Amino acid sequence: MKDIWFGYWFKNWFFAYKIGFSIVVSGVRSYFKNHQYKGKENIPSDAGIIYAVNHQNAFLDPVVIAGQTRNPIYFLTRADIFKKPLAAKILSQLYMLPIYRQRDGVNTIKMNEKTFNQCYDILSEKGSLIIFPEGNHHYKKSLRAFKKGAARIALGAAEKYNYNIPLYIVPLGIDYENHFSMNGDLLLNAGDPIKVSDYTNSYQKDPAETINKLSSVIYKELETLIINIKDLENYDSIYYLLHKIPLKENYNSIADKFELRKTRLRKIESINENNSNKYSELIKKSNLVKDYCKEQNIKPYLFEKNKYTVFSLLFVSILVVLMLPIHLIGLLTNYIPYKIPVWFINKKVKDKHFHGSLKYALGVVLFYIYWLIITITVAALKGWMIGLITAVLLPFIAVFNLEFWITIIKLKGRWKFYFIKKTKELNEIKKEYEDIKQLLN
Repeated sequence: MKDIWFGYWFKNWFFAYKIGFSIVVSGVRSYFKNHQYKGKENIPSDAGIIYAVNHQNAFLDPVVIAGQTRNPIYFLTRADIFKKPLAAKILSQLYMLPIYRQRDGVNTIKMNEKTFNQCYDILSEKGSLIIFPEGNHHYKKSLRAFKKGAARIALGAAEKYNYNIPLYIVPLGIDYENHFSMNGDLLLNAGDPIKVSDYTNSYQKDPAETINKLSSVIYKELETLIINIKDLENYDSIYYLLHKIPLKENYNSIADKFELRKTRLRKIESINENNSNKYSELIKKSNLVKDYCKEQNIKPYLFEKNKYTVFSLLFVSILVVLMLPIHLIGLLTNYIPYKIPVWFINKKVKDKHFHGSLKYALGVVLFYIYWLIITITVAALKGWMIGLITAVLLPFIAVFNLEFWITIIKLKGRWKFYFIKKTKELNEIKKEYEDIKQLLN
């Protein structure tokens, strides 16, 4: 996912899509700490592709996928946002297709049939289409019940073109380490492509049953590609055990870390199935550690063997103080375009599902604008050569500033832990933490 490609500017794409694509490919390298696309090499390049994707993060889900392809991807979007002519034109140039619901006040069967026919034609021309079979989005890492659209469109396209087009469904899991803020990991996890022609004979004999069967196959495949927490009553506690309690094993990639978390989830589910008392104890201990760490503003990894002495903490603190002037420059050149989207979205956008998407999009745009203003200002005051050097340095300063800020946060947590590490309450919580590790390993 780290390859840089500028050839899209010379492609016969809509200009609006080129602009959107540039925002996406720029943002994915800055918004996410690390990112990986596992299984991309197995996706057929000379066939129609339907990506069947879990839906956790509103607009961010389709764009992070679209940003990894060398051709536009179409995706289905709720029809009510197409009502105004200008919006409909822009959305169509972003390769969005409307899907109508009962609440839209139209003949949904007739209108959706028109959209479905567009999908059939796109797939016959070896295009790509994103479908979210859950039908709605939710930030929780849990796979919800499926609609049948992916299977219905795939088999409908095959039927329209006399079962003579190469067509695959690719189950694609998206896993965000942090749904709402930057600097988390992103994993796109593609499963084995499902060959639609394997189901066409059955479809000709019994369409309804075949659509149900194919939908079930997609569900089972997608379930293996994501973190699927089924105990929603204890969701927050299980999420904490998976993402906040450090993994014992080492890992070399985001995909490795994802698999280790899935292994831990299977362990938790096994405890739940075989020993309900032990499971209740695990959940209780998770909540105790989570609440204490939140109250003290520390991270649970600090409960691991602490290699930081007071002298090492002092040494790092002195280095931080010495590098503060560079950090202040970084704040001057990065804080405003970072903080405005965070402040505005957290304050004005009530639906948390849109927070990540909007921070991603607005942040990239504002950074471009803000850095352009800085570059022009410096060029006007010091000359265009200095302005050009400033433009080149700005992204590097941003990376330094982010890492420096993370260092400050970690240093603050380590100092806090150092001053409370001998308290009775912390020792009691540390015992709960050790019990958790014992239960999970």
